[in-house]
Amino acid sequence: MERANALFGTPFLQRFSRKRILIPLLGVFFVGILLGSSAVESLDFFQQQTAMPLLFSGIPSPQKGFFPCFSTILLNAVIGLILLFLLGVTAFGAFGIPCFLLCKGVSLGISVQLLLVDGNRTALGYVALCYTPGAACTSLLLLLFATRALIFSNSLVKAGFSSQQESLDFQFYFKDFRAFLCFAVLFSFLGTIFTMLSSLFV
Repeated sequence: MERANALFGTPFLQRFSRKRILIPLLGVFFVGILLGSSAVESLDFFQQQTAMPLLFSGIPSPQKGFFPCFSTILLNAVIGLILLFLLGVTAFGAFGIPCFLLCKGVSLGISVQLLLVDGNRTALGYVALCYTPGAACTSLLLLLFATRALIFSNSLVKAGFSSQQESLDFQFYFKDFRAFLCFAVLFSFLGTIFTMLSSLFV
């Protein structure tokens, strides 16, 4: 019980910034980005543009208007947070959460490379405003909440194998999840503003 109280009694930001967990997850995420970018450069399947970016990459289309762009970025963030939340309440979070971040990084790398297929300054400006701000905010949210979910999953495993009666504050974990959903709405709104500005480069 003391360990659980020490875990859930820490300040809000510290629960999502444990360096011993955040840094390895960040490394897995960047490996995924490198793998996705390398796949676009080396595989004809992507060079011939016969493949679209993965569904959960969250690429908005400024031509469709503000609300569709907002819903695209928000849905991308919410789906990721829900998956991490569910992985956090299982004993397989130590495996599933890094795998999810690896796939997310691969998706991000593929998406950016395909958007930059023209290789000109206009395309660079378009990607910098249309996709990068929303993707960066979403990735930050997912990385921070992945840290929280992995901590909760590890604590769940320890509680299951412990001979002592330990209880995990699931309601506290759910409150953190709801807080990140609110952050997702705010960041999606900011990302949409940049997306609409990207129409200047189209």
